[in-house]
Amino acid sequence: MIPFQLYMIPLYLFCNDLKIADSFVGLILPFSVGAFGIYLIKQYYQTIPLDLEEAARVDGAGEFQIWWRIMFPLTKPAIATLAIFVFVGNWSSFLWPLIILNSPEKYTLPVQMAKLVGVFVDRTNYLAAGSVISIAPVILLFILLQRFFIGGLTLGAVKG
Repeated sequence: MIPFQLYMIPLYLFCNDLKIADSFVGLILPFSVGAFGIYLIKQYYQTIPLDLEEAARVDGAGEFQIWWRIMFPLTKPAIATLAIFVFVGNWSSFLWPLIILNSPEKYTLPVQMAKLVGVFVDRTNYLAAGSVISIAPVILLFILLQRFFIGGLTLGAVKG
């Protein structure tokens, strides 16, 4: 609900106080959990029938067992969807890596590609190669998590 530009300076100061600035932890940790992810998983949990929980309680399962053995495996499609959304959103992020990282060897691909653009230099071939390289991990992640989408679509289709 709040734009990133409003809280990027306090977030940087907070990461600097925790001594995680200029590290991959400071790059990843602030955006690993968000309101969209919480809302998505909550809404997915509400679609799971309560009969499954009640049956597990009748069988003597505790709350953690119910979550770990019944609810968590059923939410794999939602978790795969959230993983793709978060990865794509953070993979192409430019402003936060530019702010939090000071070492050139830790720069992310979008920041490195922006450094290739110069006033008097035209490196279009490097930018094109960087664009292709930046798309490859996203496609690979989707291919790896695609089976969870198919499993989620057919989860309630077969009665048995």
